[in-house]
Amino acid sequence: MTTTVNFRTLGCRLNQSESDALQFAFEKYGYMIVPPDQAADISIVNSCAVTRQAEAKTRGAISAAHRMAPDGKIVVMGCYSHTNARQLLAMDGVRLVLGNCEKYQLLEYLEQLGDSDCQIIASPFENYDTFAPADYIAAGAHTRPHIKIQDGCSYYCAYCIIPYLRGPTRSRPPEDCIREARQLEENGFHEVVLTGINIGTYRSSDGHDITDLVEGMLAATRLSRIRISSIEPNLVPDGLIQLIAQEPRVCRHLHIPLQSGSDRVLQAMKRRYTTAEYQSVIEKIYRENERVCIGTDVMVGFPGETRADFDAMQSFIEQLPLSYLHVFRYSPRPGTVAAEREDSVPAGEKKERSAILRQLSNTKRKRFQQRFLYRTEEVLWEQQNYDGRISGLTDHYIRVKAAGAADLLNRCSPAKLLRIKPGYMEGKISREQ
Repeated sequence: MTTTVNFRTLGCRLNQSESDALQFAFEKYGYMIVPPDQAADISIVNSCAVTRQAEAKTRGAISAAHRMAPDGKIVVMGCYSHTNARQLLAMDGVRLVLGNCEKYQLLEYLEQLGDSDCQIIASPFENYDTFAPADYIAAGAHTRPHIKIQDGCSYYCAYCIIPYLRGPTRSRPPEDCIREARQLEENGFHEVVLTGINIGTYRSSDGHDITDLVEGMLAATRLSRIRISSIEPNLVPDGLIQLIAQEPRVCRHLHIPLQSGSDRVLQAMKRRYTTAEYQSVIEKIYRENERVCIGTDVMVGFPGETRADFDAMQSFIEQLPLSYLHVFRYSPRPGTVAAEREDSVPAGEKKERSAILRQLSNTKRKRFQQRFLYRTEEVLWEQQNYDGRISGLTDHYIRVKAAGAADLLNRCSPAKLLRIKPGYMEGKISREQ
């Protein structure tokens, strides 16, 4: 009888890339993948520990898996395993807890797991390669697979636990990244997303940076789109800015974290740029192409953030040509510098500041969408909605919904963008290819 497996993935795009690669490997070795809302013999929870809320969601996913399949085995892997592995192993149904260094050996560990065994295996990062083996590609259940090009971070921002969970920055050999891009193209994908923890630090052994890697992928494949995931403002190379502006196969989309619009708070956060330097990067991108979608991350309630600091951030963001914001409330992480501070911001104040910036994000997103009204744009269709419409993305990261047949999924076709709705635009498919 075929063993069934489902995946529950929390957190970042890098986690999703790793889950997709593992799903591909499980299918290759004869397992049957089922949706997370269906009982399975093995439930794999790829965890997140970036905030307390993320940890709570991970525990919720574990509990849901056990309720659905009380006799099934649950594997928890990833970042949470490095913060409190014993707590995870004590949860009902959990049989195996793996760290980030062990993810890609999951199949081997499952084969060795006895009927009543419970194990924790979470190694330190020294001398470990956390990139997928050559026969693993991120061809899971997603239309836009994420290629993991980099892992870890050596920045140690005051609020961030990630360097302790992912280890120091390290880069995947460019030939391996390009090989995976070719394999994904051969598997019928049209867009790939280059992802990692701090991808701007990408450097091959012979000194090539992320711009060189993208150019290599463009030369080696006929992929319709290459999208860049989040990249630090002090690490955006001029070559990449020009490539995004000039090369139609590179998506007109960058996500560049700000975190705070107050220089005093940025310094306390141990960020590596000033507001003036951030503004210079954003304006340089915008000068090259005014239709580039630029998103950002902002954090409210960092310890010591005053109302004046927040007002400065709001004013700073208002003047920048940003297209949307991801707004986060500060969450203390044990072991980080910020967690030791005693000048915390009240929860109610964090909530109010978060709401203000979310409304600002809505305003900026609508303003960006207005530039595309009545224009025809190529849309990569990703999914069919409950109302029968299909949904997809332009290369400018605009969500589009339109009436269309399911056979358009995972294909690109032009659509005229007719109306702005909360979070998306309504479109009409111009022609079916």
